[in-house]
Amino acid sequence: MPENVTRDGLSPKQRRAVEALLSTGEVSAAAAASGVTRNTLYRWLKEPLFVQAVRETEARALDELSRLLVRLGRTAAATLAKAMSDPAAPYPTRVRAADATLGRLLQLRELAQLEGRVQALEETAGLGEGRR
Repeated sequence: MPENVTRDGLSPKQRRAVEALLSTGEVSAAAAASGVTRNTLYRWLKEPLFVQAVRETEARALDELSRLLVRLGRTAAATLAKAMSDPAAPYPTRVRAADATLGRLLQLRELAQLEGRVQALEETAGLGEGRR
């Protein structure tokens, strides 16, 4: 493998640009951070290998964020439970905590039902796990 290409087929500058795109969220800033021009970065964003690397890096970042949010969700749920059951808390605070809890519970239920419906449609259409 040539020295100027990373294991994923990108140059070190391209790899830095992928990381910079995620950390800055903006092409001009990412180009400056990775030491290339905006035009170069826009050209790379048209290359399938570079776009794939950006998407894979974004997916990993979203997975990490999701795990963090799940962990924080437990703390948030405990905080809501405490606010709802604390007799010393102002009544509007307790009502707001109860409302937030019920609202999220309903959203979760709707998402679970929607997931079940999509799964059933995929199975009907022959797109089940084994056929993807």
